[in-house]
Amino acid sequence: MNRSKTLLVALILAGTLTGAVWSQTDAPEFAATVNRENIPYSRLVQACLARFGVEVLENVITAAAIEQAAARAGVSVSKEELDARCVATERQIEVNAPLTGVNFARWLQLGQMTPDFFRHNAYLTMLLEKMVADRVNITDQMVAEYYNRNHEKLRQPDKVNVAHICVSDKEKAEELRGQILAGTISFADAAKANSIDPWTKDNSGEWGWIAKGEDPFQQAAFALTKDGEISSVVPTRMGYHIIKRLERRPEGLPPFEELQEALKRSLERDRLGRLVAEKKLQIMQSAKIEGIVKLGPYPISDQQPPSGPTTEQ
Repeated sequence: MNRSKTLLVALILAGTLTGAVWSQTDAPEFAATVNRENIPYSRLVQACLARFGVEVLENVITAAAIEQAAARAGVSVSKEELDARCVATERQIEVNAPLTGVNFARWLQLGQMTPDFFRHNAYLTMLLEKMVADRVNITDQMVAEYYNRNHEKLRQPDKVNVAHICVSDKEKAEELRGQILAGTISFADAAKANSIDPWTKDNSGEWGWIAKGEDPFQQAAFALTKDGEISSVVPTRMGYHIIKRLERRPEGLPPFEELQEALKRSLERDRLGRLVAEKKLQIMQSAKIEGIVKLGPYPISDQQPPSGPTTEQ
């Protein structure tokens, strides 16, 4: 069974355990028909329980325990907060798609997640984060001490800051490049009007800093020799790109002032991640879990499978 089908039956099971998919009165009678034989929906549920029940039930129990703990702590997550987190995660993945070849839809597939499953996981994580947020406390002194202890670790490779325009058609890319070089349209306007990258098109196509690598996009960016130079058309897994070099920064250790805010955010994320893991463990250790349903085994057929070849004596 492929991943998408595995995920589908797991979600059917999760809905059955939580009552979120169908009530007993509106559940379908049959799940499928095979050679005119109807397969009862109840048989599908039993098969899901036998194969995926333990894992999905553990997820349902964990979610319930976290939500209960959050309610006791007076913690909640608004729809707007959750929307912002999900959009930010999607943007981060999509912006790097030209280099990784993995867009958000593919990222979900690789993680065996549906959009709803991803969203619920984000919701639970945010509840945990809010329960421990007041314990993060990263001071400026802690940031400075980290910087002073980690000079070698914080040295950054040679990087270029670039903008790009991506289109799905090579001829269109060549046409746009010609217009930009001729001065009949600015790079920023061409990006806004034509780029299929929704995360950069309205920001003059600005992508940000990238390091050297073997990807065609990286190689083309580092082949540009001066700020403002425009690349030839670059094919990647995302489409056809026109790249503009904005700035180049040589390898070295950036000054503390330049890294201070980013370092503080990084240390806060690390600290928050550890606290979230500790809080989740604490919640599960203190939860009183009873009446767990016995899962499986489920007989697929009333007929007994053959016991294997026998040898005549």
